[in-house]
Amino acid sequence: DDLAQAALGAYVASLDFRGLRVDEALRRLLARFQLPGEAQKIERVLEAFAHAYHSQEPGPLPSRDTAFILSYSVIMLNTDLHNPNVRHRMSKEAFLRNNRGIAEGEDLPADYLGS
Repeated sequence: DDLAQAALGAYVASLDFRGLRVDEALRRLLARFQLPGEAQKIERVLEAFAHAYHSQEPGPLPSRDTAFILSYSVIMLNTDLHNPNVRHRMSKEAFLRNNRGIAEGEDLPADYLGS
């Protein structure tokens, strides 16, 4: 629904993400907002987040798409680490490998991803 998406976008844009890395900004969002369980709804929330985050604090992220991909990847890493049904946890090396080339074909700085 367009009204709900507009409200979500306005709410997320009202949060201050300046000076924060993506993981810190996601933490700020998720301290105030619980992700829905449905993948399509999670995607809409992360799209709104990526738009707001990139407009406030682009840092090394060249585009909103990069912010979205990295945000989704961080959510997946968190799920992997905290879901008791996951038997093989993702290593730091696997996380870095999964995020190669997400910055419009380039890699993000390793210190940004690995910190």
